[in-house]
Amino acid sequence: MRYQTSRHQTGPHGVSRAIRRLRHTRRLSPWDATDEDLQFMATLTERLGAPPVSNMMRYCGPEARHLDQLGESLGDWRRVLEALARCYPDLPRSGQQASDGTTLDSAPERIVWETLVQLVPDELELCCHPLLEEGRYLRSDFGLCAPGEETPLVCIEVMGMLGSDRICRADVEEASLDRLAKKQDWFSQPGRPLLRVIWLDMMAHPDWLEAICTAAIEAAVAQKACGRKKFTEVKERMPGRNFRQQKRGSRPASRWRARE
Repeated sequence: MRYQTSRHQTGPHGVSRAIRRLRHTRRLSPWDATDEDLQFMATLTERLGAPPVSNMMRYCGPEARHLDQLGESLGDWRRVLEALARCYPDLPRSGQQASDGTTLDSAPERIVWETLVQLVPDELELCCHPLLEEGRYLRSDFGLCAPGEETPLVCIEVMGMLGSDRICRADVEEASLDRLAKKQDWFSQPGRPLLRVIWLDMMAHPDWLEAICTAAIEAAVAQKACGRKKFTEVKERMPGRNFRQQKRGSRPASRWRARE
């Protein structure tokens, strides 16, 4: 808001008073976050474990309408994050480094990671950017693996530019859909890991995001159990020790033990 001096304040003292008043008066600009905006951001940040990204605001309902407008400008959104950090210093700060020290490729990846690390059980390992195919640069954002295994049971792709409605507003968003389609073709082949996609509108609602992550984890646990069951069935069908001893009964016992 521009302060206008009257004709009675044109002298140096009047200008000084105007400057002091500007310094002590909170700027009321439509391009600044309101107290309600910051409170909404603080609540969402606490739930997600990381500050939301600007594109998420379009999926947060009427409460975030003003934040959605601010998110159209990088400079305005940067001021929103700076104001959030000043008013709520104990909340996680923006950036690509997660609370456990893992560095992700983007802020949306960090949001999903923060949720996953809270949910993954001890029987699974969460890996970042697993390589899917040798000799080819094909990676997934995240993988849920059995301990000690490199091949994921379930892969997770984070679509940090688009919602599940797949409505594109820029060429870069269309390009991200094309990359996803190619990956989906790869995952559709027999013997490939399962694929789960997390879209931007899911991240905008922490309960929804948690439900999607939980479903992916449950699928990985089921895949692991299925693989263990198949291994057990194959092992049970294999000839046992007694069968091998009968077939090789003519050999000296000491030689048998050495081969064991």
